[in-house]
Amino acid sequence: MVHDGGTNELIKRLQNHELREKMKEDIQYGIPGWDNFIQFAGVEGIFITSVATAKNKEFIGKSLKEIGALKGLEPLEAAFDLLEEENNAVGMVDFYGTESAVTSILKRDEMNACTDGLLSGKPHPRVYGSFPRILGKYVREEKVLSLEEAIYKMTHKAASAMGITNRGLLKKGYYGDITIFNAGTILDKGTFVEPVQYPEGIEYVIVNGQVTVRNGVHTGKRAGQVIRKTELNKLFYSR
Repeated sequence: MVHDGGTNELIKRLQNHELREKMKEDIQYGIPGWDNFIQFAGVEGIFITSVATAKNKEFIGKSLKEIGALKGLEPLEAAFDLLEEENNAVGMVDFYGTESAVTSILKRDEMNACTDGLLSGKPHPRVYGSFPRILGKYVREEKVLSLEEAIYKMTHKAASAMGITNRGLLKKGYYGDITIFNAGTILDKGTFVEPVQYPEGIEYVIVNGQVTVRNGVHTGKRAGQVIRKTELNKLFYSR
């Protein structure tokens, strides 16, 4: 595969014209068992969110189709150039799927809420608003879930799914992780154009027993920690 051997090997392959053509062919026709973002989002539905150097900052917020037009290249060729120039340090978001699919998944018993958003450049709005969006849009406005179901999926169910103990419940002996919010106003505000926006309606956040947000304002406290799962962690990642 293209990334086999790490970034250095990837860059070498991107510098090889014949391998680039093979990459285009694989993207066009797909490889069984591998997600193909071009096939389900298209070059017009994939947008660059971050780069490592100032040279290509003009492309942040633009689609692969737009970048190709700006560079006078076929979109995939422009994307390959960008990856090579940025040593593979390029972030992206893509658009696909339907709202009906989102609501169907939210309702499933095995679903728990999370986000894998990354903080750099113009990130996906989920970085600042995943949980407020569920509580505002899917609980209060659309009533896809009850408030109790949503909170359970964000807290105890999520912790249990990852094998994390002593978190996810308001219980003696558990870590003091508490979010106090206004159920009538909580809502995400970030957009794909301006994603770096804090949500509305969160009054207090307590992390490991220390108040980190008071009356909607960060206190400067940094009480978080990396959560590690000892032996269960090893089993989980060795599967």
